[in-house]
Amino acid sequence: MLEVGIPFKEIMYKGLNQGIKMSEIDAAVVTHGHGDHCCAAKDFVSHRIPFYANEDVLSKCGGNPKNRLVHNEMRYLAKDTLIIPFNVEHDAPNSLGFVICTDKETLLFVNDCKFFKADLSDYKFDYVCIEANYDGQQMHFAYEDAKQKNDYQNIARYERLFDSHMSLAHCRDHLKKLNLSQCKAIFLMHLSDRHANENKFKETIFEATGINTYVCKKNGGIV
Repeated sequence: MLEVGIPFKEIMYKGLNQGIKMSEIDAAVVTHGHGDHCCAAKDFVSHRIPFYANEDVLSKCGGNPKNRLVHNEMRYLAKDTLIIPFNVEHDAPNSLGFVICTDKETLLFVNDCKFFKADLSDYKFDYVCIEANYDGQQMHFAYEDAKQKNDYQNIARYERLFDSHMSLAHCRDHLKKLNLSQCKAIFLMHLSDRHANENKFKETIFEATGINTYVCKKNGGIV
């Protein structure tokens, strides 16, 4: 399971609706310590579900220090599931992205980050899940408008987003650097409610990559 940012009971309920029991989960993995990504961490630890994260998250939730994830240190999460963590730029300590490999497919998972420096060109990805938070042009207009109105609350909010989240343009640029020769689908995550248009984002990434592109909805499902 990737990310545990909603209450444990809700995760359990959603899992049962999909025919998944919590006892069937081999491992839970999170990218960083913000609550909307790891709020159920303590519950996973208390229910003895193997939980993997960076040192900061593990120390706060009482997780096993042996399950610490570190940049570029490969490890197995299950018998046939290998994970390669890598550093990403975000405003939470030691934020990570993941390359996850099984004997059948290779997945890239990058959530909540401005950009990443890791060279992933040697991997042939079957699926890519990547952040595309905002339309840069649209948000820059909103930012300039906030400055003209001395709207300090929104000025601070926009500056944080610029410094910690990935724009559509940066998402496209990262994807162009990847080996997508066998990629079956790209899933765009964490779109802004205010500054992202689902159809535009899907069209932009499809035009840039030629890969079927979907948007992950906030409350589940894809479009």
